[in-house]
Amino acid sequence: MKSALISILLLGVLDSALAQSAAPEPVAPAEVAPIGAPTAAPVSGAAPASEAEATPAPEAGAAQLCDAPWFKSGARVQMEGEGTMPMSITMTLRDVMHTAHGCSAQLEVRSKSALSTLMGPPVVMDQVHEINIDRSVTTSRTRIDSRNATINAQARYARMFGAASFTGSGVFNYAGMTIHENTTLEGETFESSVALKIYPLRSDEVVGTMQALHASIIVGSRHVGRKQMIDTVLGRKSCMPITYEKRTSLGPLMVGDEVLQLEPSVLHVTDWYCPAEAFVLRTEIRQGNTVQKVDVTALELTPDDDSH
Repeated sequence: MKSALISILLLGVLDSALAQSAAPEPVAPAEVAPIGAPTAAPVSGAAPASEAEATPAPEAGAAQLCDAPWFKSGARVQMEGEGTMPMSITMTLRDVMHTAHGCSAQLEVRSKSALSTLMGPPVVMDQVHEINIDRSVTTSRTRIDSRNATINAQARYARMFGAASFTGSGVFNYAGMTIHENTTLEGETFESSVALKIYPLRSDEVVGTMQALHASIIVGSRHVGRKQMIDTVLGRKSCMPITYEKRTSLGPLMVGDEVLQLEPSVLHVTDWYCPAEAFVLRTEIRQGNTVQKVDVTALELTPDDDSH
């Protein structure tokens, strides 16, 4: 029984690491929800997808991600998720720098997540990413990459240490875009990898390894619905529901010398983007009959002294 629980928790860590490594900026909390986590129903009031296909939204330059009001050293966002996998995520930007070709920053992610059915302690994970953003003016697609990010995680029976990397392209940020109701926004794609060594809690002896070297996350085109007033943790806000499908795949998963082939996940996501805050304050995710909601509970934009 103990080995089965360890396997479940380790897979949760791996899923979480891949999904969170695909979250280089906190405007879209859906990206930090663990792959395969429960997810959200389409929002009432959103226009039919067939109408969205007829009216594409204006494309925004990739430069807007680097110029977003929250993209500064010291910016911090706190998110809380409920459902079958409760979670708490804090993301902080450090050492933000702007260059002629884009920008870079250190992204710190601290998360706690657990399967509610196990009723055990949460998996605690710390990640540090050095992200680079290419904002070429010749295309509307932003390119983001992170190499050799560190992951340090601890579950009930084991701790894990390793590295992750990702490369993504697409539209990652709503802030600064001219978004109209009943329009379609471009999606995004990620290729990710994670490699973890597994240790007992009180030992430095490696007892196992897990690798997912060819994971992928594909976000389809997004449909913008009608602006609505919604109750958020930060108060009553005017927000737009932006719905899309997200497909995630771990690819071949190597556990020691064994290779596992896991089924890809299909998530139906609604981002509640609130233009006045230039932020997604709620994300709802649906997978099958399960629903998860992730709310922004704190948003601090006070810059550090190291902003450039």
